[in-house]
Formats: sequence, C-alpha cells, structure tokens
Amino acid sequence: MLLRISKDEVERRLLKLKLNETLKRLRRRFRVEEITLLRIAVVLGMLIKTFLFMAIIETNNVDKVDFNKINYIFTLSYLSFILLVYSFGYLFKRKYQVIYYITISFIYSLLLVIDVSYFKINRDLIGIKNILFPGTFNPTGKSIEIFRPLYLIFFIDVIMITVFMITKKIKNTAERSFASFFCSIKWAVVFILISYVMFDGLSLAGWDKALFYKEWTTLMSVRAPGPLGYHLIEAVKTVDKSINKITEKEKTEVESWLADNKENLPDNKYSGIFKGKNVIFIQCESLESFIINKKTNGQEITPFINSLANNGLYFNNFFEQNNGGNSIDCDLMVNTSIYPIGDVITATNYGENVYPNSLPRILERAGYRTITAHAVLPGDFNGTELHKNGLGVQTYYHENDFVYDEAVGYGLSDRSMFSQLVDKLKNEKQPFFVQAPTLSTHGPFDLKEKYRKLNLPKDIDESYLGGYFESFHYFDEQVKLLFEKLESNGLLDNTVVVLYGDHAGVHKYYNDDIKDLNYEDGWWQGYDHRIPMIIYSKGIKPETISTYGGQIDILPTIAYMLGINKEEYINTAMGKVLVNTNKDATVLKNNEIVGNVKNEEEKQHLLSAYRIGDIILRNNYFHNISK
Repeated sequence: MLLRISKDEVERRLLKLKLNETLKRLRRRFRVEEITLLRIAVVLGMLIKTFLFMAIIETNNVDKVDFNKINYIFTLSYLSFILLVYSFGYLFKRKYQVIYYITISFIYSLLLVIDVSYFKINRDLIGIKNILFPGTFNPTGKSIEIFRPLYLIFFIDVIMITVFMITKKIKNTAERSFASFFCSIKWAVVFILISYVMFDGLSLAGWDKALFYKEWTTLMSVRAPGPLGYHLIEAVKTVDKSINKITEKEKTEVESWLADNKENLPDNKYSGIFKGKNVIFIQCESLESFIINKKTNGQEITPFINSLANNGLYFNNFFEQNNGGNSIDCDLMVNTSIYPIGDVITATNYGENVYPNSLPRILERAGYRTITAHAVLPGDFNGTELHKNGLGVQTYYHENDFVYDEAVGYGLSDRSMFSQLVDKLKNEKQPFFVQAPTLSTHGPFDLKEKYRKLNLPKDIDESYLGGYFESFHYFDEQVKLLFEKLESNGLLDNTVVVLYGDHAGVHKYYNDDIKDLNYEDGWWQGYDHRIPMIIYSKGIKPETISTYGGQIDILPTIAYMLGINKEEYINTAMGKVLVNTNKDATVLKNNEIVGNVKNEEEKQHLLSAYRIGDIILRNNYFHNISK
C-alpha cells in the first residue's frame, strides 16, 4: 500500500532539512570549543566570587551578608584584574591550560577565604607584606578562624568546573598562543586605565574610592580594585619598598641633619623630675589653643583643662605639624619624633616601617608596660599595625575591646572610654605608658542637645563654632571624671598626664563657615595652627613655657623629664627638648616657620626637616641601619 504525502508536507519536510543543514553549517562555523567555555566559566566565577567577597567584608558578618552594599560601578575594574591573571593561560598548551585555569580559580577562592578570616579580626587583607615584613602579621593578636562551612561557597565554581571536565572527558586541543596572550593583556591594561581615569581621575565613585591610592582603611582601599587588584597593587608596592634604594647622598644628608639637630646642653631642673612615674597621653581630637582660659556666653569653655594648664606646665606656643594625615600623623610624631610624609598618609602606606627608638620601645626598655587605647575598629587608619609593628606597643585596645555603651561624636563617648580605660589600668603592672586618643570632639561637632550646657544664642548654637564650644565643654567634663577616677583608684599620685591636641579643628576644616559670624567681638577668629600641650603631675610647680615647638618635640621632652638616657633618643629624634633648649622656632606643614630663628643656618635646617623625614620614612631608615 502506497503512503500518500501531500505537496505541503513535502515542502515542509524539505524546508526542515534545509534548516537543519543550515544550522549544522552555522554550528561548524561558530563552534564554541570546550576550552572557551572553560575560560568564560572561570572568569565569570572569579567575578561572582569577587562580588560575594565585597558583600561579606562590607558587612563584616558572614552570617548577615548585605548584597545591597555592593557597588557594581567597579565591575570593569574587577574584571580587568581578573583578565590580567587569566591572560597567562594562553602561554600553556592543551591540558596545561585546563590545569592553569582551574588552579587560579582554586587559589583565588582560597585567598578570599583567608582574607575574609583575616579581615574579620584585623580589618585588613593578608598579603606578601606579611611575609616580607612578618611584624605586620595579625597585629591584634586575636585567633583567626580560617574555616567555616559557609566558606565552601567560594569553591562551588571550582568543584563544578572540575567535575564537568572529568565526567565529560573533555580534552583541550588548543595550542599555546602568544597572540591571544598579548591581546588579552592589552584589553586588561586598557580596562585598568579606563578604571583609573574613572575612579582616580574623575572620582566618579566618590573622592574616597581610588584604584591605586591607599585610603584611611583597607575596606576603602579595596573597593575600587577589588581583592585581586588590591593584592596585585600592594604586592608591587611592597616588593618595591623591600628594596633598599636610599643613596649615599641621602644617607649623608640624614646623618648631617640629625647631627646638627643635637644641642648637647647641660641638664637643668626638669631632668628626671618624673622618673619612674606612669605616663598617660591624652591625645585630644581637634583641640585648638584658642579656647584655653576663655569664656563664651559668660562661661568657661574648658574649666577643668584650664585648671590643669594653670597648675601644671602649659606650652602656649605649641603647634600642629601633621602633613599627609591628621590624627594618625600625630600618633607617628609624638611616638617617633619624625616628620611625616606629605603626599600620602604615612601610617597607611608605610605600616611595615619599624621605629627602634619609638617612645613605647624606649620606655619598655626602661621597664614600662606600654599600651595604646583607641576606640576605633582595628585597621582604621592602619593604627593597629602602626602601634603594634611600627611603635612596638605591647597592648593595643581597639573598639572591640571596649563595651560600646554610648556614642558621642565620632564613636565611643570619651566618658565611657576613659572610665573603661581606668578599669583596665588599675590592674596593670606599673609603671605604664598609655596613649589614649579621644573621639567625641571630632568634626562636624554636632553634639546632641542633651549634652549641650552653654546655652548659646540660637544662631551660634547651630553653627560649627557653637558645636565646637559645646563639644569641648562636654570633653572637659570627661577629662575631670578621668582624673577623679584615677584619684579614686590610687593612680594619680604616681602618674604624669600629658594632654595635647592632635590637630586643629574648627578653624582647620570650617573656617570659611564661621569667619563671618558676628559673635563676642570675634575673639575666636584666626587660624594660627596652635594646639595646647599641658603636662600635669601632682606637686609640679606651675609654669607657662613659651618656647616655640610642636608635636615633633613631645618624645624628647617627655623622655628627658622621665630621666631616660639621652642616647636612647638623641640620635633619632628630629625634635628638641622643649624644657631644655636654645632653639625657639619650629616648622609646620608647607615649610611655614614659626618662632624666632637665630640665623640662616637654623632657618635652612628647619626648611629641610620635612624632606629629611620623608627620606627616613620612605626608606625605613632607622630600622635598616640598626640591622
């Protein structure tokens, strides 16, 4: 029996055959090889893991990851560094390409897991710096939890790709291709340059997010390049810094400057007057001298601090000397007596530096327990690394070591921090040295209403100036409470307290906003860079010392008054002993000289100070010459 097929059915079948043939030809022509699929899978997998990693560290909580915090504007940047590493696969052939791509994906997953664990404790990423400069590893000293079941999510793509390649018995036939390598590298570099223009040049993602510039925190610094880019950039910088590049001319300049800086004067009445006493540095956020012994609206702004100034040693010609950084530059100067770098923040960019004659190390050698108490997160401003590795502080209390029970200003209230600090100190072995930076008087000085007590006129109260006055009136009360608690715990009798500003505040950042205010005849106007320094200990004879100096002079001055052997600091300190000197001038940022310069030689000595400090810091000078 014959099967009849209609004409339409014949045409339909012919059309189907032609279509199938066409599709076959297209598949043969545009065939996607398995190695290409592998490459795409690896790149996409690494990109997805990058976003996952950023979501985790943005929240710093692997159990509550917030994907809304991911900024996808950095996708091109993340992809560019992934392509940079991916490109080297073309230099292998056949099965070794497969091995390379699976290996780099696995290594990247492992790196991210380690970084997440390390970040949770130190708010930093682990890297080659921790190998070349081992003192930078785990500065908090806390236990690092390397593995959690959740971390397996970083390896899902590696497992899936490997299983697929094995079960499908896929073999790669692609040969080595230098042309493909150079093409891929070219596009990676192009994407990096585009990202650099977008983020470093045009600041499209904000002023605090750049590809190559090291910001205040690792979290800020890693946002634009991503973890892979951050590691590659930091590896290059670290290797470069590990190479000693200082020239003989620079060595001679440093040695000559330090020799000229020595005075070799006979000791006077201040030598060793605090020998054996505990030392507490109160590093006051944004404190300027213009409010000391002043009233506003008929009330003293800082009555208790005024009493300290009037009953201790008050340095009324004392100046801020911060350079590329602010508070963290102060940390550096008061502990090392070295002028900071200007074009970058010294602490964040040179955290691997070690200062053999830092004040904490000098005092430890004299039998002191050394402590820093700064209620910010570990890693902020790279303070943990600076204090533990650079300065050699034995104990560093950060935000996680305090009960965060009250926030005022920038973070934990000064009231709470001071109270908890004394509770820690009363059990410490004496003598101890403590540096305690404060937070409540950080700009923009928007103190809550319940803390305001000066009853300022409405327009002034709502201004930065009024906020500044109120913030320091509040701070003054907390300093008084600190002294009362030291007294009640039997610590004040054997303690010298050094209170100083870390940098100027309302005039430094808000001068344009306040200069036209019409208030109390303008006694508060004028930015002269003065910050107070007060040294107080029970029984000290009150005195106002008008010698011109600055933060650079704190280390040699305090060491001298503690009776420390001068050889411990005289060869490395760039400052002078303010209570035993014939020099009455100092230099500020941008080479502004203040005070009374005796001659041209002294002027040139001061004008070269920041440049000499730059050479010392960029070359880790004192650490390297001590090897």
